[in-house]
Amino acid sequence: KAMAALRTAIFGAIMAGSGAFSVSMRPPSLLSCSSPQISAGFCAMGPKGGSSTRSSSAIPFAPGSIATARLGSGRMLGSLKMSSDKGGQNQLAQLASMTTLSVDTGDLNLIKELAATGYITDATTNPLFVSQAGLSGDPTYIAFVDEAVAYAKKKTGKAEGSEVVELAMDRLAVNLGKEISKLVKGYVSTEVDPRLSFDVQESLRRARRIIKMYEEEGVPKSRILIKLAATWEGILAAEELQKEGINCNLTLIFGMVQAVAAAQRGARLISPFTGRILDWHKVETKKETWEPSEDPGVVECTRMYNYFKKYGHDTICMPASWRPSRGKGYELDEIRELA
Repeated sequence: KAMAALRTAIFGAIMAGSGAFSVSMRPPSLLSCSSPQISAGFCAMGPKGGSSTRSSSAIPFAPGSIATARLGSGRMLGSLKMSSDKGGQNQLAQLASMTTLSVDTGDLNLIKELAATGYITDATTNPLFVSQAGLSGDPTYIAFVDEAVAYAKKKTGKAEGSEVVELAMDRLAVNLGKEISKLVKGYVSTEVDPRLSFDVQESLRRARRIIKMYEEEGVPKSRILIKLAATWEGILAAEELQKEGINCNLTLIFGMVQAVAAAQRGARLISPFTGRILDWHKVETKKETWEPSEDPGVVECTRMYNYFKKYGHDTICMPASWRPSRGKGYELDEIRELA
């Protein structure tokens, strides 16, 4: 019973952190959770004087080719459906030829399936995905939770309390991230408790602890992106972590000001929410559909990417949270237009 109570406390803290921060950042009408996604990491120019790490030239998409993300059984379970063009190359392959693709989920089976295609090299998680995995009832995830609880109790010398819950939360994220790192060859993003998004010192403490646990498990810090919300405090925390050789993913990017500040402070990667930007403009303008080239999220992400290239920042721009610019049936509008 004590173990069950502690598990409940851990998942409650995870969910409360995600929900509380969402409410503070976005109008209630925009709080719906996005479906599983493939995030395209369009790399900008390398250091000043260096060459581009990825070409920005467009790859044409053949009519009829399709790659879709699907929500299943109320959980973040995606399946990618691909149809080939006349030349035999699907759109996922075309995207992978021009940029780095990251899968956004905590489902190990899905990650394994997508990584096996050879097109998906990176993965990102968030507290919601971690809690969903832990509550799934799958023996693999149950083992992650039990190990995290045992680890936290041993390290703190306590049987319960906020200190145990916080450490178990971080340990659970590391347990999941460690397994993901075995499936993909690139970066794995692990998020710091969102409730700390306005606290520089606590964000630093938790981020360093996460990296230490990864290294103790044999995962080098070069494989991990510490995910922080792009509040001013989050950006300052990322600046300090980058100086320590800890790469950061600044998420919840909704505008140019955040993107510029993140790049100027040396963040390795930003995650602008293309679809969330569109959501906001729909509410403000009462306009439901847009041409992809005029989609406010697409326009804003393009500005960010071009700024990074123009001024020689090596920060990666990785758009995420996709929406159909022209409405239902055009789910790939934003991805295609950015490509």
